[in-house]
Amino acid sequence: MASFTSGKLHVIGGGLAGAALATQLAEDGVEVHLYDEGEPFESRWTRGMQTAPESHKTSEPEIFYDPDGLVADYFARWPEIPAKLVRPAHCVMGLKRGRRKPAIITLDQGVSRALIARRLGVLARIYTMIDFWRQRYGNEENRVEAAASFGDFDSDEHAHKPGTYHRDALAVLAEVLFSIPAHKCSSTLLARVLVPKAGAVVARSHEPVFSAIDPIILNDIALPTLRERFLAAGGKIMARTRLGDIDSTSEYATDLLFNDDIQVMIKPSDAVVLALHPKPLCNAVPDIGIPPAPARRQTVAYELRRPFAEPLCLFVSDDLVRAIYCHRRHIQVSLNSSFHLPADGTIEQLVDRIWQRCEWLCNQYLNLDLQARAQNVQGAEHPNFSFIDAEAPFPEFTPGHAALRNRLKTPWKNLFLCGDSFPVDSAPGPAALFASVKQVRQQVLAYLKE
Repeated sequence: MASFTSGKLHVIGGGLAGAALATQLAEDGVEVHLYDEGEPFESRWTRGMQTAPESHKTSEPEIFYDPDGLVADYFARWPEIPAKLVRPAHCVMGLKRGRRKPAIITLDQGVSRALIARRLGVLARIYTMIDFWRQRYGNEENRVEAAASFGDFDSDEHAHKPGTYHRDALAVLAEVLFSIPAHKCSSTLLARVLVPKAGAVVARSHEPVFSAIDPIILNDIALPTLRERFLAAGGKIMARTRLGDIDSTSEYATDLLFNDDIQVMIKPSDAVVLALHPKPLCNAVPDIGIPPAPARRQTVAYELRRPFAEPLCLFVSDDLVRAIYCHRRHIQVSLNSSFHLPADGTIEQLVDRIWQRCEWLCNQYLNLDLQARAQNVQGAEHPNFSFIDAEAPFPEFTPGHAALRNRLKTPWKNLFLCGDSFPVDSAPGPAALFASVKQVRQQVLAYLKE
């Protein structure tokens, strides 16, 4: 069994979290070894990179909540990375409930503030505000109430039926932001993302709380830049090394065991960071906790003739479509999680039905003519398309695991966890990932200085 001389810091996992942390600590002067079962610094951004099997260019910008600007602040230190990697989120929400008109809400100023402002009357606004805060500080085991969906998609005859506007909005956003069925999402987890503190709600002005990250710039520019910086700072890469197990004493991790018969010995003065998805993390360290259930998403990406200048998003409470993303020369449609492929129909019939619905929704809510931008394939009523059934980027925590995060502690003193799953007060996403990088960096530096 081969043995390698250990460094000061071992980062297991070369995705965005591990790559970002390893690069920053290497430039801090720490000797860093980065291990990954694939190739470190390759994009693993599921929502953006795996939505088109033929080309990663077909991808919508990732929309995320980041009122503190953690993502932009991280990349701002390197001038080689374009500032437009992180941009304001140009989005609208279309939800037609009761006798209300379709809502056009920009996410730049936050969802809860916009939803509260739409209520008529002071009492209605106060009630909505209290309901938001009740969810924010509620029990982790409470699930988001799913928005109602109807089987008839050709008419709007159900619009007169009563509905709770902001609850429908939360249900749709649970599916869009986390790519999971709304009823499986913790309402408290979602409320932490959507509900600001009291001062932010009544403030006259505030910074945008939602941003978008461009997956193409991330994949083609940002990650290669991080790799060059990491190597220039003396970092060492161990690619194609899959972690199998970790040996330990009662207080310290002592050996990293990889599946290709590589053993790395760890001194008590060294540190280990696991930047892994929850499932392989729990396989390597069973004492960590309960692995979350994976979530999947269905997506149809249509190719358009005329490009969109800016990313645009339409969130809808609809029987088929949960979200529509318009970006460059593509429109990408995330389907309702309760919608399944018909057993007696063809894929062509399905995508034609979805395209008709998208045309109607965009015309109804956005005054946007999709047909004018489309170049339909010969003999079809819809443009060229790609159908994707991919794993969601942020797996759903079970209620027990969500509650366990408040008490989560690594079993050894020299082991640290990094990634979007671990900041307790943050919902999984890019902002949580970089909050974790910031936190773990401080913890590792403090440990290595002891």
